[in-house]
Amino acid sequence: MSILIFSLFLFLVVGYILAVNVFGPSMILKPRRKNLSTNGKVSPTDLGLDYEDVEVKSIDGEILRGWLVKSMVKPVGNIIYIHGTYRDKTFGLGRAKFLSEAGYNVLLVDLRFHGESGGKYCTYGYLEKFDISEWISFMERKFPGLPIALFGISLGGAIAIQTAGIDKRVCAVIAEGTFSNFFDLIYDYQKLKWGFASKFLTRRVIKKVQKIAGFKIEDVSPIEYVGKLNCPILYIHGKNDRTVKPWHSEVLYKNSQKGTLLLVDGAGHLNSWEVLSDRYQEEVLKFLKSSCFKNK
Repeated sequence: MSILIFSLFLFLVVGYILAVNVFGPSMILKPRRKNLSTNGKVSPTDLGLDYEDVEVKSIDGEILRGWLVKSMVKPVGNIIYIHGTYRDKTFGLGRAKFLSEAGYNVLLVDLRFHGESGGKYCTYGYLEKFDISEWISFMERKFPGLPIALFGISLGGAIAIQTAGIDKRVCAVIAEGTFSNFFDLIYDYQKLKWGFASKFLTRRVIKKVQKIAGFKIEDVSPIEYVGKLNCPILYIHGKNDRTVKPWHSEVLYKNSQKGTLLLVDGAGHLNSWEVLSDRYQEEVLKFLKSSCFKNK
């Protein structure tokens, strides 16, 4: 019996050490890459879009890549689309199409450690917000005088909010299915993936992540930024979202100076587009027009 108890104890200790020091941090900082597409469309040309491959260099020397989709009509503004974890720029093709038809140049970026971009880790906005600022400068050089808005999905929404917090050139932010704070994001993901969650274990894993990647939890929590933003923010969130629960957007909205909240009945994580259909496009375009062009 004593051998069995000792073996069980040893198993738990080893499992704890591996979870906290290896598997947990790796899952967070190095999410498994997936090259996803929208309805089988893997390139802007599949949707009849005029585009070019573009790249910039980050402040720490990483090469970041994206697609620049040109407006189908005389351009009125620029949109930088920011995808979520595990995804890449192809996930934004459908949105790029209706935005380009409406007069926007759309930059679809691959975040660091995603798609075709470089990067050692995914840092959840700690470095990515500076990456997006580099892309903003790129768009300003390419299309001087046009306003620039950020359109972020899930993690991309959090990065958009953080970017707007340090870069006043952003005229508006659309954040769809995003999280309010990093701890609850990781805790809920643990519960969804494994069927259980431990706040103690979550704290230990995050502590290790902070040590490895060099950021603090508040550095990548949008709730720390939204109260300081002067630009308008549109929050879109599915009421049935189990990956990032809708209360995240509700909390962000309540703490925003210029927030608008659209909760979508029957929608889960990032499928509000499909559920709302044409209304989705109408709401997005209405928001962009009122936010970036009211003084023009």
